[in-house]
Amino acid sequence: MKTFKYSLLLVLVFFIAQSPAQPGPGPGSWEGRGPRREKMRERIKTIKIWQLTEAVGLTTEQSERFFPVYNKHQNDHEKLEEERLSLLRKLDELSEKSDISESEIKKIIDQLSEIDNRLIGLRKGFLNEISGVLSIKQVAKLLVFEEMFMRRLQENIRDIRRGMGERRRRDITE
Repeated sequence: MKTFKYSLLLVLVFFIAQSPAQPGPGPGSWEGRGPRREKMRERIKTIKIWQLTEAVGLTTEQSERFFPVYNKHQNDHEKLEEERLSLLRKLDELSEKSDISESEIKKIIDQLSEIDNRLIGLRKGFLNEISGVLSIKQVAKLLVFEEMFMRRLQENIRDIRRGMGERRRRDITE
């Protein structure tokens, strides 16, 4: 657990230290951070695969069968999340307009609900597919790992952002 935290923190700090000091999108912005964000995502994926293999206890044979299914699931999930985010952006824009009809807003809300249903179906299909590769205990470890990984990642990012905010406040007051 500590190894994961330190390795993730090291990657995040290393990446931030190498990045040029450019302001990112403001709070509430829908914009990403471009190539910098993509590099970070790739590094996090690498750490995640390494940690997942260890946490679930995958054998070499299981890894060969598991990761193609897992990667496809992750890609499909990301596509649906991008679609969902796009609809949320659109909903945000429409909700600011005064001349928008309720039916237009309802249509987008219905589309968001449909994506949520597709995400649930995708997850069920993935779990069914990996049940032929992993034992039930390994599936349980995978589910716990996925949740804990995301929480630790969010905590580490929040801690780094807090540290950056403190440095910025100190710079302004000095």
